Amino acid sequence: MDRAENSVDKTKTEVPKRAGVKAKSSKSESQLTNIQSQPPIAETNLAKQTNQIVTVVADGIHAHITLWIKNGDTWGKSLETNGFVGKYGVGQAHEGSMSTPYGAYSLGFAFGKSNPGTKLPFRKITPKSWWVEDSNDPHYNTWQEGNHFNKPSEHLADYPVQYKYAMVINYNNARTPGAGSGFFVHVSNGSYTAGCVSLPQNQMIRLLKMLAPGAFILNVTSERQIKKF
Repeated sequence: MDRAENSVDKTKTEVPKRAGVKAKSSKSESQLTNIQSQPPIAETNLAKQTNQIVTVVADGIHAHITLWIKNGDTWGKSLETNGFVGKYGVGQAHEGSMSTPYGAYSLGFAFGKSNPGTKLPFRKITPKSWWVEDSNDPHYNTWQEGNHFNKPSEHLADYPVQYKYAMVINYNNARTPGAGSGFFVHVSNGSYTAGCVSLPQNQMIRLLKMLAPGAFILNVTSERQIKKF
């Protein structure tokens, strides 16, 4: 009888302790669930450098494009669409490769025929606007105003569909001759690109309105590769 009462008393005194431990465990589980519910982009080192990342997951010339934005501690999708990449997909890029460069790059200024309301620095295309892609030119891989630049430099006004709304991918900022030039995110013409990333015009406008300086783009060929960055 005494043993039974002692056992009950002991159990009663332990109940609050167990309840306290359970509550602590429950909190930890809640935190763990929150971490596990985060998308793969949240686990990247890239996510520590910016609050906005555009992921481009390519399958051949086709791509699934997503804008991820961090609010507080949580990453979420703000835009999702399909588009195109280079003729030879995403891979190692160089001048004339027709491939979209693999990896993560900061996004530069926006440009086009008119400003759709972007927070990014914006340049308007004029009849004399060129992107210099001649590896022998001292202005290689830059925007220049002039009457003529040697091939394969792009006269931007010659692409009224694609460059109606566009922005620069900061690839080969060192301007190493032959390493590749003129990689942009721009409006799609319905087919593969020469190495740029393209998406429908309405989605391109939305993207430009959402992006702010400091955003990055990540070009890969599978969802699994995202965590490597």
